[in-house]
Amino acid sequence: MRSIIIPVLLTMTTACTAWPEQGRGGFAEHQHAILAWMDGDTGTTDLRELGPEHGLQFEAVLVKHQLDLLVLEGAELCFPASVTQARMQQQRILRELEGGLTFDAANDIEIQQHFLNMLEKRLDRVTESGACQTDRLGHIQSSQLMVSISDALNSNNQFAFDSSELTPAYRDQLRNLTPIIAASKVSLIITGHSDSKGDSDYKQRLSLARAKAVAEFMTELGMNQQLIEVTAVADSQPYLEGSSDAVRHSNRRVTISVIDADSNIFAQHAARAL
Repeated sequence: MRSIIIPVLLTMTTACTAWPEQGRGGFAEHQHAILAWMDGDTGTTDLRELGPEHGLQFEAVLVKHQLDLLVLEGAELCFPASVTQARMQQQRILRELEGGLTFDAANDIEIQQHFLNMLEKRLDRVTESGACQTDRLGHIQSSQLMVSISDALNSNNQFAFDSSELTPAYRDQLRNLTPIIAASKVSLIITGHSDSKGDSDYKQRLSLARAKAVAEFMTELGMNQQLIEVTAVADSQPYLEGSSDAVRHSNRRVTISVIDADSNIFAQHAARAL
């Protein structure tokens, strides 16, 4: 994704927060159909249940987030017609997936990826040259930016059974988002979750390990460690109730709250965690 970030777009409103609802948050909220083929308790994938539509759905989510990030960095301000075109293409992809037109969807996803990569390069050129001064237009509301960042952080955020290892998809997501967050005046509260299997101590340790794994990875990518608070709730805040593989997978996750670093909310939460 992008190697150059526009820090001025990241000014945040004081004491503004973007919290996932209690017991909610994450890729599972909107992508139930995708979860059915994810790993079960054995940590494996049943290939008999895996169809091409699942991979295409996943790719569609990734290109959507790529477009969202470009908009956050000023693409809509500098190239409004191109962003409108990309959004129309995104809707076309979704309709094709819903209609089972996998070949058409795959072709359009490839076209969209190429289009967004070209838009990214154009945005770099005009912002570096000063031809488009996105910092002076002020069209992006800080609250909207914070919500968008929070939504993106809480996507692709599930874990395999009995694991605290980040999935490749979530690593890619964090690689794209962390430079934006690191350049802004926000702090993060990362909460680890587990499914219902295991005793209380095990579930607490595992959920904490998941939160720490995310924090450590974001720190490696440039996030200030002092602006990250880690906590864990085991299985006390499930997204879904039940014992099926899909339900347990949706509950094995992290949720991340984005908070203005200048507010006292982060400090209060950190103090409670000690």
